[in-house]
Amino acid sequence: MRVAPTFTALLLFALTPSLNAQVWSDWVPTSMNTQLEYRSQIFPNMRQCYLEFRDKQQAKSTTTFDVSIDFKYADPNGNLKVKTDREHVVTMPAQVGTVRVVDCVGVSEVRAGSVQRH
Repeated sequence: MRVAPTFTALLLFALTPSLNAQVWSDWVPTSMNTQLEYRSQIFPNMRQCYLEFRDKQQAKSTTTFDVSIDFKYADPNGNLKVKTDREHVVTMPAQVGTVRVVDCVGVSEVRAGSVQRH
């Protein structure tokens, strides 16, 4: 009858690397507008990065802005290179803006501009 605890322990051991990869970074300001902050969640094995954005001056309505995300990717030879992805982001008082970057193994820099608070 010790099959269930052993199975549970093995399952937790197998999931530990994927759980560690899902930790969000701390909130950091974007490089061109310190009132807009982002945090990232990197999944290098899946080659995807998720970013959440928030506006420190968020009013009772939406904030819209454009971001340029410099991210690292691995070329076919395994060499790390940098690409830029451009996205339009919307935040609300109770909701962060989200962006998913494919072919991403790390975030280098995030720049924000064209901010409009409605």
